[in-house]
Amino acid sequence: MSVRPLRPTDIRPLSETLALLPLMQRYNRPASAIVKSLGDALARGDGLLVFDDGNGAQGLSWFLFSGTFGLGGYLRLMAVSPYAHRKGVGSALLAAYEGAVVTQSRHTFLLCSDFNVGAQRFYERHGYSQVGRLPSLVVTGVDELVYWKRLSTPAGGTKEQV
Repeated sequence: MSVRPLRPTDIRPLSETLALLPLMQRYNRPASAIVKSLGDALARGDGLLVFDDGNGAQGLSWFLFSGTFGLGGYLRLMAVSPYAHRKGVGSALLAAYEGAVVTQSRHTFLLCSDFNVGAQRFYERHGYSQVGRLPSLVVTGVDELVYWKRLSTPAGGTKEQV
């Protein structure tokens, strides 16, 4: 079991699994849309990590290293296969994302749907604080909650480094 970069061959099977998640269904993200989004992200060079349990990718962390408010990384999507919930996959993916971002920034941001209470608890347990709300940003009637976490100073960095 390991966290590793997404491979092109992971995209289709992972997309089919993630499309089963209630979150993806609520946002109307069928497997075909996820396949396209991940292919485009891979081509752009976005951060894409997967948790591989030896039988293929069971979770995804999709992120940008910088740009959020000019300060930090942005966790665009973290999703875990419905077959891998509560097995440490999310924690491993989040730690790998933070480890990648901290090399360039001391801050990380993410959005979490207002209805996704389980995810809110998960991020808060991992040191994230809710710092804002964006009403109906993606879907009418669903607010996106803004979460932030200050990361450790990058190795060799100074307190002033962002």
